[in-house]
Amino acid sequence: MNQLVQKPDGRRNRHAGRRQELLEQAADYVAAHGLNDLSVRDLAAGVGLSHRTLLYHFGSKDQLLREVLDHIRARDGARIRAALAADPTTSAAELLRVAWGFFSSPARTDFVRLYHQVFALGLSGEPWAFWSRTVVAARTSAIAASLQVRGCPASRATAAATLVVASIRGLQLHLLTTNDRTGTDAAFEELVLVIEAQLGALSR
Repeated sequence: MNQLVQKPDGRRNRHAGRRQELLEQAADYVAAHGLNDLSVRDLAAGVGLSHRTLLYHFGSKDQLLREVLDHIRARDGARIRAALAADPTTSAAELLRVAWGFFSSPARTDFVRLYHQVFALGLSGEPWAFWSRTVVAARTSAIAASLQVRGCPASRATAAATLVVASIRGLQLHLLTTNDRTGTDAAFEELVLVIEAQLGALSR
């Protein structure tokens, strides 16, 4: 019986072990450029490959995009947890101010745009909706845990964190739309004061 002899695949050998690096680079590109009019050719050029080679590593555009978004979600979640963990403040109000400073940082503008693009797509169904729910759940859990450490009752921490996460999402969109930093910061401060009063948090 004739046996099929496979020729060495130069592309696989050349890029062996680079998949994680390519995923990181692709995530950077998507975070910077968003999903609108995204093409595999542009994404491949952004990471220095041909579109055929990029698809060879990830199988299809859908699979590539799914893995890229999952990587972005996991990477950003780790950054959020690190930022909250590094916060030395002891009051819930100060924690929320730190959180808003992080989430509304100009350095995060590209990610915020991407997040809202995916969130809008999620309103139409999967797989976008799952991604959005996962991001929201992770942020809510992280903030709830940080609030509890600072004296927020466990029975109210999740509800308070849900309010904060939803408000941050809305205010991020407001900031992107209006570019009114002063007004948006003032609106978040009003929220902090209300939560501080309701939870009986320590004064600033």
